[in-house]
Amino acid sequence: MHKGFWVGVVLCAITGGSVWSSPASSAGSDLAEQALQGPLLAGTDPEDGVATQAPQGGGKEAPPLENPFTVQSGLYAGIFGGGAFSNPEYGYSAYPAPVGLSGFTERGGIVNGVGGLLFGYEFAGNKIGDSWDFYWRPAVQLDAFYLGLTAASSGPGYGAPAVPGAIDSKQNFNAGVITVDGLLNLYTPLLTVHFGIGVGGAYISNSSASAVPNGGPASGQNLLGAGINTSAGAFAVEGIAGIDRWINKRWSVFVEYRYLLLTGTNFSYSGNPAVFGPGQVVNQHFDQFTANLVLAGLRYKF
Repeated sequence: MHKGFWVGVVLCAITGGSVWSSPASSAGSDLAEQALQGPLLAGTDPEDGVATQAPQGGGKEAPPLENPFTVQSGLYAGIFGGGAFSNPEYGYSAYPAPVGLSGFTERGGIVNGVGGLLFGYEFAGNKIGDSWDFYWRPAVQLDAFYLGLTAASSGPGYGAPAVPGAIDSKQNFNAGVITVDGLLNLYTPLLTVHFGIGVGGAYISNSSASAVPNGGPASGQNLLGAGINTSAGAFAVEGIAGIDRWINKRWSVFVEYRYLLLTGTNFSYSGNPAVFGPGQVVNQHFDQFTANLVLAGLRYKF
């Protein structure tokens, strides 16, 4: 009898302990899950691109919500290339007598190549509206690129306007440009739109030059001899607008338009001794260089 009594006591203790311990364990588990599944902080940089909804009513965890373009902010680099469509330029050439001052009547529409590198830093931004489907971020970017510039003109020739004829002039320039850009990036579920402005400097050098009258005593002769001063520095400013398509969270391809303005420069050449005599100089002044740049490139986020 004593043996049966003690067996009953042990069984009651086991079953009673399991009944009382189960609710406490379950409640502790629910509290831990709630603590781990707090909401995302509004206005933070959505680095991972995935937000998890907290379970409601003790049900199953909801599927993750994908933010398509929650690309990491931070450092990036890229490469780009394309075409530079030179605009008409304005200025003049000062020839020795008997030609004198000949203003430029410019011709534009000449295409040259462009190629360069970019390095930048994109800062954390914020969402537009109630979701991260649309958001914005500012960025600062350093550009270093090469482009060709061609200035083609037709100006008055010998004794103009008394003697018919004009001087057809053509100068090909190489320009190295460095700018610091301020950009604003607008992210959407499909594309990223960016626009901004850049300022910096340029080094312009003349690779070839000619000035050939098509009438008058020196018709068909190049009035320019060897270059004397064929390079100059210039202030640079550009407007930028483009579209990115992110392949993943690291890589994107982009197309871009830039309007580039380089301030005025001066160049000088020795005059053709057969036309002007020995020791004569031709001076050329350009008010500015401008070009429309159409570019495509690849960008990488670190």
